[in-house]
Amino acid sequence: MSELPGPWSDIINLFTQYIGEHNPTVARQINMTIDQLVAAHSVEEFKQIGVTMRDSWIEYAQSIFRLEFIPPSVSELSSSDVKRMIEYSLRRVTGDTRYLKKMVNTAYDLTNKLQHDTNATFEMALMCISSSALCMGLLHLTMARDELLVKRPYYKCPNCGSLKLEVREHWEADIDGGAFRVDKLVCTECNWFYIEEMGGMSGIQD
Repeated sequence: MSELPGPWSDIINLFTQYIGEHNPTVARQINMTIDQLVAAHSVEEFKQIGVTMRDSWIEYAQSIFRLEFIPPSVSELSSSDVKRMIEYSLRRVTGDTRYLKKMVNTAYDLTNKLQHDTNATFEMALMCISSSALCMGLLHLTMARDELLVKRPYYKCPNCGSLKLEVREHWEADIDGGAFRVDKLVCTECNWFYIEEMGGMSGIQD
């Protein structure tokens, strides 16, 4: 990874390490934006950093969010609605999270501003990366403290992108003529399934 001048690299690296404990994909994306920033010279290149960071926020929000976090009054939630996914996740956290929520919203808004700003600069891109890394790292520490982070093989359907995955009971015949129970992860939108106990078997359920 390319180096940034001053303390910025150390600050971003610290929080990226926390992020990587739960979501290595997002940690790699943040590292990629730093490489992009060091090499960037044009407005278009700075704007692209905003695009990458926005995608990272969507990926990260999906990975910490669970469907059971949705309030009963909410009937539908977009898989790219970063602010609401994080808001509902933080509602499960003990203590006052109002200021963290405001920080997250501001950092996410900056990614949207950067990707559309015709006057995007190095300083704006650096602020976008560092504020996002800081907020994601704080989210990780906050959610981990309350044991709300769940390691899952999939947090969205790889076939259709839906967050509507549920675990169902599944029985398989064994060599002795009996049967054994395994957990079957199923997408309620397209019927894609995954069974980890059977070597990562996956496919579309008829």
